[in-house]
This record gives sequence, structure tokens and C-alpha cells, in this order.
Amino acid sequence: MKILAKKIISSSKYLNFVATTFVNKNNKEDIWYSAERGNDGKTVLIAATINSKLVVTKEFRVAIGNYEWALPAGLVEVGDTVEKTAKKELKEETNLDLIEIVEKTPFMTNSAGLTNEVVSIVFAKATGKISQERTEQSEEIETFLMNKQEVNELMKDSSKIFSAKAWLVFDKFIRGGW
Repeated sequence: MKILAKKIISSSKYLNFVATTFVNKNNKEDIWYSAERGNDGKTVLIAATINSKLVVTKEFRVAIGNYEWALPAGLVEVGDTVEKTAKKELKEETNLDLIEIVEKTPFMTNSAGLTNEVVSIVFAKATGKISQERTEQSEEIETFLMNKQEVNELMKDSSKIFSAKAWLVFDKFIRGGW
């Protein structure tokens, strides 16, 4: 298989809808449609704790028309590091300060059939007082500090919609943390 060309069909500040022409396994020209981030798809997910409690978000997501239970996250701007982005996004979305990065993952795909978006998960310690005063106009985010039992109970609520990435972090947190 080989990529022949990419054409941006529609573009916005954070996302492009792209038609990619490629040669398929039968040596025939084909087209694949996807959504792409302009920054090589790089994003960060912040798994932060304060005094053994996990920072959990409940955010309205327009694409699903509902609230998603997740973790603070954001796009890595061109030229920025994962660490710098994690600090900036945690502050913007929760008003908390990242004080120590314990571990970070390499970039991993989210949904490779749909998007070029990749994520690095940053496990960190934070401090401060929660506030939503720094969120963008398009963001409605509520932040919670949850202990292991509270996260476990949250995960049992089948009426909630969870970020798949956050679900795995929630599970890691309950099983022993980082």
C-alpha cells in the first residue's frame, strides 16, 4: 500500500477533513477519508493526582451531544513539548498546577481508521485550587478530585459516557496508581 496524495476537503482551526488517495493491496487506486490535526495529531492526556485523589473531568462534548467523563487534555502546539502542554492544559482546564511528572507514555493512536490523532499520557502530581475561570468559551468542564473508591463507583455507572483512554487510567488508578 502506498499514499499517493492528500487533499484537504474542509478546514477549521483545529481539524481538517482529508481525502487521501492511495494504492490498495490489489494495486488499485482508492480514497480514504479522515479527520486530521494540523500538529501531526499530537495531544496530551493528564492523569494528575492531589493527595492520592485523581483529577477527573466531566466535559460537555458537542460531537456526542453529551457529557464525557475523562481527564484534562489538549493539543500539543507545534514546537511545544508534552511536558509544557501538560502544565498549560492542566492550568487552563482546572486551574491546578502540575508540580511533578512521574511518568509519560510515548505517543499512541486513538482511532487510526478515523484520525491521525495520537496521545501521550502524562502521570503527574498537582497542587492548587480547582476553578474553571480559565476555560475557553467552547468548553464546559466540571472538575472533581476522586479517591479510588469514588472512581470505582463512577466506573460502575452505566449511564455515564467515558473516554476510553481515561477508563484505562481510571482502572490503573484503582489497581494501585502510579
